[in-house]
Amino acid sequence: MNFIARATMLAFCASALITFGASAAERTVVVVMFDGFSPAELDNAGSTPNFSRLEREGAWSRHLVPAFPTLSMTNHTTFETGCWPEHHGIMSNTFYDPMKGRFGGDPGIQDADWRTGCETIWEAAERQGVHAAVLNFVGRWSTTRGKLASIITPRESYRDEPDPDEETAQAISLLHDNGPSHPRLIALYYPIPDDIAHYNGVAAPATAAAVRHCDTIVGRLMAAIASLPPGREGTLVVGTDHGMMDVGPMVNLGRLMDMYDIHATQATDGASAYLYLDKGESAQRVEQALSGYRAAFDVYEKGHFPAYAHLGNGPRVPDVMLVTKPPYWIVGPEVIPFWAKLLGVNVLWPPIFTPFAGGLEATHGYPPAVTAMHGIFFAWGAGVAKGREIPRLDMIDIHPTVMALLGLKPGQPVDGHAVENVFARPAK
Repeated sequence: MNFIARATMLAFCASALITFGASAAERTVVVVMFDGFSPAELDNAGSTPNFSRLEREGAWSRHLVPAFPTLSMTNHTTFETGCWPEHHGIMSNTFYDPMKGRFGGDPGIQDADWRTGCETIWEAAERQGVHAAVLNFVGRWSTTRGKLASIITPRESYRDEPDPDEETAQAISLLHDNGPSHPRLIALYYPIPDDIAHYNGVAAPATAAAVRHCDTIVGRLMAAIASLPPGREGTLVVGTDHGMMDVGPMVNLGRLMDMYDIHATQATDGASAYLYLDKGESAQRVEQALSGYRAAFDVYEKGHFPAYAHLGNGPRVPDVMLVTKPPYWIVGPEVIPFWAKLLGVNVLWPPIFTPFAGGLEATHGYPPAVTAMHGIFFAWGAGVAKGREIPRLDMIDIHPTVMALLGLKPGQPVDGHAVENVFARPAK
């Protein structure tokens, strides 16, 4: 690091210490992840007064850039740890580990034991003596270590998660707890608007209604923070795991594997597919066999993945990776409906077609350079700059930024950095 860069870093650290040390109030940080929340969904929602207030009074961005693949499990883990997938080990929504088997299925995908490294914000906070409450985030519990924060919601599948309004009421109750062990970090996960947008589309009325529901949740949390008693202050951080975009033709991976006699185990979701080749199968042969579909997807061999992937070269990394180009998306044979299998969809139908029933209207998983994959970001309250737009930040930056707002050190290791433009400057 040269002299100018070192001086700049030291000045920022000093500024942050002054900012956090200037107030004697105890700070609580509420971290919210709304699933699959793109700026386009916010634009299409109509009146969202609380998000508008966050923008006026806080720091914000329309370009929270997710890790690849831009899918939920990878980015939930990146959001909470500040690490790339090559370090935390969650390669996608579904992948294979040579010892543990298939990652996927509920509630096992929420088990922190699948993570190969990196601390979550709540683990790092608890290690530094700060109590945390974690409601419905993945990685809040471990099969071998038990609960990983002072307060967590039970192990349950996504289908059994509480109503968003019930979750918000629980969070507000925790925020107003003035007992000796009250949490100073409250992390909340909500499945909206993702679960609505997938089957209705980015601009659909149902998706707009889900976004307005998110706005109501934000308003309730802001009001709760504003009503904290003297001696306490609060900060709200709102983000997402990825964006969302409308899609068209579907790549039928089962049909392609049948057509070209590809011997492999596949793990597919959204816009990407992983192939773990059987012994004797050739990555070069597979790439050559699929080379005629470059208009729909790119094919990469292990060791030659694009720089944006950050997947590393560990045992969970596939031998061959397919990445579709918008508006194409891809499915594996295991998700084809039973009635479609009876019609021979994996052995007779075209390898690329637009489903007439049962398909998605919108999805994600594309490379991070696809701007529709970028998500919303807002920070508001104590220690946060007012009305400041942040041109872009990476998903790995959320963890260290939250930890800085708490006045704590980030977990170890961490790949991201605290985003300087989030923080209020100390008064001169």
